[in-house]
Amino acid sequence: MKKGISALLVLVILLGIPFHGFAQQVPESNEIKVYVNDTKIDFDVPPIFVKNFTMVPVRAVFEALGARVDWDGQTRTVIISRDRIEIRLQPESRLAMVNNTPYLMDVPAMGINGRILVPVRFVSEALRAKVDWVNETKTVFITDLKEQADLGNIQNGGRFASDGSYFYHVLADGVLVRENIITGQKEKISDNIIGDLFIINDRIYCIGKDKGTGKVIRMKKDGSEKEIIVDKPVNSIQIVNNWIYYSETGNETVLFRTKTDASGTSEVTENGDFSYKKWFVSNGWVYYTDIHGATVYRVRIDGSDKKVLTGGVSSERSLNGKIYSLKLIDGDYLYFVVNEGITGTDNKKYTPGMYRIPVSGGEPAGITEKIPLSVNSDENWLFLTVENNGSYSLIRCRKDGSEVFTINEYKKGDIPKQIYLYGSLIFYTVVRGGENPEELLFSMGKNGDNIQQYTWVYGKDYSTVKKIIADAYSAHKSLDSMNTVQTLTMDRGNQVSSIISEYRIVRSKSLFYKKTLTGEQSYSELWLDRENLYTRKNDEQHWSISKISKAEAAEIQKTVFDFIQPTDELCNNLIVEETDNIYILKGTGAFASFSNGVLPLLNPDSNVVPDLVELEIKINKQRMYIQELSLSVKYGIINDKTGETILATDNYNFKNSQFNTAYLNIPYTVSQSINAKENADKNIASGLEKLNQGKYEEAIRFFDSAIRIYNKSYQAYLYKGNSLYSLGKYQEAILTYNQYHEFNPSDAEVFALIGMCYFKLGDYAKAEEMGRKTLGQISSAVAYNLLGSIASASKDYGTAKEYFSRAVALDSRNHTSQMNLVSTLYTMGSYSRCIEAANRALVYFPRDREFMYYKAQSLTGLGRHEEAIKVYEDILSDNPSNDFVTMTYIAKEYETLQNYQKAKEYAEKAKAIYPDYSLLKFLLEKLDYDLSVVSAAGKLADFIKKNYLYYNENMNKEFEAILKKGNMLTVDDVKNLVNTVKKADDSLTKVLAGYEYDSAINPDNSQSVKKRQEENYVYIRLENLYPGTGVRFREIVQDTENPSEKILIIDLRNNNSGISDEANIILDTLLGECTPSYRIERDGYVNIYSSDKWHTPFRKIGILVNENTASSAELLTLGLKTFAENVTIIGRKTAGKGAGQVIYIDRTRKFAVLLTNHYWNVLQNNIEGKGIDPDIYVDENDPDYSKAIEKFTEEK
Repeated sequence: MKKGISALLVLVILLGIPFHGFAQQVPESNEIKVYVNDTKIDFDVPPIFVKNFTMVPVRAVFEALGARVDWDGQTRTVIISRDRIEIRLQPESRLAMVNNTPYLMDVPAMGINGRILVPVRFVSEALRAKVDWVNETKTVFITDLKEQADLGNIQNGGRFASDGSYFYHVLADGVLVRENIITGQKEKISDNIIGDLFIINDRIYCIGKDKGTGKVIRMKKDGSEKEIIVDKPVNSIQIVNNWIYYSETGNETVLFRTKTDASGTSEVTENGDFSYKKWFVSNGWVYYTDIHGATVYRVRIDGSDKKVLTGGVSSERSLNGKIYSLKLIDGDYLYFVVNEGITGTDNKKYTPGMYRIPVSGGEPAGITEKIPLSVNSDENWLFLTVENNGSYSLIRCRKDGSEVFTINEYKKGDIPKQIYLYGSLIFYTVVRGGENPEELLFSMGKNGDNIQQYTWVYGKDYSTVKKIIADAYSAHKSLDSMNTVQTLTMDRGNQVSSIISEYRIVRSKSLFYKKTLTGEQSYSELWLDRENLYTRKNDEQHWSISKISKAEAAEIQKTVFDFIQPTDELCNNLIVEETDNIYILKGTGAFASFSNGVLPLLNPDSNVVPDLVELEIKINKQRMYIQELSLSVKYGIINDKTGETILATDNYNFKNSQFNTAYLNIPYTVSQSINAKENADKNIASGLEKLNQGKYEEAIRFFDSAIRIYNKSYQAYLYKGNSLYSLGKYQEAILTYNQYHEFNPSDAEVFALIGMCYFKLGDYAKAEEMGRKTLGQISSAVAYNLLGSIASASKDYGTAKEYFSRAVALDSRNHTSQMNLVSTLYTMGSYSRCIEAANRALVYFPRDREFMYYKAQSLTGLGRHEEAIKVYEDILSDNPSNDFVTMTYIAKEYETLQNYQKAKEYAEKAKAIYPDYSLLKFLLEKLDYDLSVVSAAGKLADFIKKNYLYYNENMNKEFEAILKKGNMLTVDDVKNLVNTVKKADDSLTKVLAGYEYDSAINPDNSQSVKKRQEENYVYIRLENLYPGTGVRFREIVQDTENPSEKILIIDLRNNNSGISDEANIILDTLLGECTPSYRIERDGYVNIYSSDKWHTPFRKIGILVNENTASSAELLTLGLKTFAENVTIIGRKTAGKGAGQVIYIDRTRKFAVLLTNHYWNVLQNNIEGKGIDPDIYVDENDPDYSKAIEKFTEEK
């Protein structure tokens, strides 16, 4: 119990005994709730307060703690007993006897409405339970502190458990078996078990498959009375105090719990990572990370009292995966892995490895620098599987990381999996073998001694079945030829259908033939020789012909009989019956490994996960050939109309004949098709040559010839479609692509090509449908480029960037994908990311002019002009005599840097090549002015005269002295001039020099923009609005993950200096299509700012302001408040400066002048002299705004 609470909080427990006393009833709005060992107690008398002490009924509490409560009427004594503890107490007395030892309670036991009461601390100290009070929810939590001994096993998948009499183990094929610890006898308990075994009393709770979906089930220890407890998809559970905690597979950000009898389901908490083995429940708390794995939390089992256990990491992190992965918990510590080196918000570095923190939170302490593959623990030791230079070891260490021992070196090639503990034994699993890996289970002592491998032989006829199947498999492999008739009957409840196939193989001639009846008058045929696959339907003239590899040919010829091998799965689950001539092997079960191999072969288009398989094999005793095989597969499918899962059954029957006597010969029609295809391929080659030359009409004529010769030349349709697309004949291209799809339905990318045609036709909805149709079947750069183009055309650049990024990830050598991504990032104004993308693209396309241009212009956008010049000069080196465009851009960069001579040099070179280039003409005019002004003083004077909002001709005499300074102008001279000419109440015009000047022209302006990113919000502090601030802000916002789920806090306190253009860049970043502001110049000219459709949305925005928030910062505040629906202004009334500034920079003398230049309005509003009132006012009692920010962030 927390100090300060324990002195005030007394829990009084009421017993149904006739007695009267004084108490105060608790108002219903302040209902006191009591949880005992995670279960809320329902009372017949509601809890009450007595003189600031909390009171609740006694019998329910103590009995919920497993105690017995009796009343001795003669001595008026309550007798409470549990384990070896006996408590005696009497009403109106503070004295209690605990095992005959006197104990003085905080307040006397008393009676209220016929009930007996005792204090809460007494419960804690007498029964050694922990008592906590949560004032926020008026809840008492009473918990018997205990360590979950089986939690480490559960975190390893929960495929091993023991009840003291049996070892229970889930095999790799999903079979749950148990072994008698004394006799070693093994038996099968159930099929379709995934893991998370909990043994509670006489029941097993676990996750098992139901119609292919993992659900929480329970059954008796012998496998009988199996029932579903949680009828929802689940892949991980924990059971604590008779509560099952789980998350649904479809949404693993929410944690639920339900009682072990399936009652009382409720949500515990949300917005966490509750995926497979990423969370714990222990002693009344849930431990988990946020959905990004960046912060570790704990919360009570009622969802209250949430607390951060580890601080968030620095916002500069760049991680693809989770930062923290929870591994174990004991009574005192939480153990977790840091997956990548990170920096905490306290600037402390954490290298990858395993750490622990106290369960109540604190600073992580390192245990090992290695990231373990699996972890388990007992009372004193941690057991870890770690990697050492490609090999693996099982080590043991103290829980603080000391005393490290290697207790097992894994065999080379073995892949470690789980570690399970029971008593003095360690059980561990490995996967061994390359081509046909198998999972093995071993046991050993905790010092690494007495290693033994487990074999799971539990079948009644195991040895007999093994011998029969081994002989049959050998006989089958030795056959040269055989004929098989396969019948498939599909039962879908109210619908039954059948398909019959016949296939024949002659291995000596490398021939294979298959015929499938698809209707009364229709069938399909397949021939396979050493090199080619030939297929056709009965109504088709030509055969489809395709080259095929040896591996592909072997896969086509594979049959169900290739999987009848003497595996443990078949030998354990089949029994033997026999007649005079036939062995009959039969069995029922999941047959997981067998099904995983056979079912994709029998039905490649279906992802069947069987609930039950019935298998029967008939084998000739004399020759050991398989004469007949029957296979019944039951599984769940979703009814398209009702959405319900129904039970489907596929019954397969295979009958073999003509052993070593079957005959095959390829028909003459196949040869005819081969000749036709060869002639068609020659026309396709000629057409491709014309296509690559851009002669699309000629290419189409060759492709049409190929189609006439051999109508299954599907490539001719594809290339013809590409040619029509290039000609802009999009409707014809669509028809041709559809024909291509008819002959080559396996190529799903054709839908994206059709989508490109619809995109060009302006039918974006149909184009998107086609793109998604491709992606529903394959990952395709063409489809991602299509969807990105659609998003870009709709100005949804964020979505476009995601699609183009996926296209690049799929194919980095696709120029279109790279260009789409780079150009989109530039359009977004995400210049840093654009430079990164351009650099990556240039690895694959060295010296590509477009990529280099985007890079250079992005550098300019970031104010990094010297670097931009280097890129432009690199571009110019490819064509130094004629590239007038690049010469002009170099001149423009030098002009910005105020190196006018160098700028003039490049501009004159460009002019000599093409004098009418519009950008060049504008630049030359500017340079003429730059070079014609006599001095630096004259240029400054001209700027002030042209741009100062309050300028009048009476000020001219003030410029005479400064003009005499010429190029000897100093910063002090500038300050004197500005102070002399500016209006008395103009607090916005000022000179920047020294540190302020450096900050103003800093390319990334990092000193002006500071950020901090937490789980639920992004905090951005804007010190000013100097050049580059808007771009820096925009990049921070665009790099935020899932911004629509987060809160944005913009801190504009004491921001009273900056440029209106920067404020409008930020408004454009956060607002949709609107006109957020306009500026009114000195001459009355109005300049309108517009925000386009694309923007970065946040859940809500908070703006921190005070009396020193002025000018452009006020423009930003009012613009967001006016045009965004989710903005709250927090703080105090702003300064009321409705004027904006422009900036003059002298790079040689290192000063800048911020000059009041215009008035600005938002709609018709100007706040000059008025200021902006906050929505949440902050007074002197909240100096750092922390209370106001907390209130704002917690509001929905």
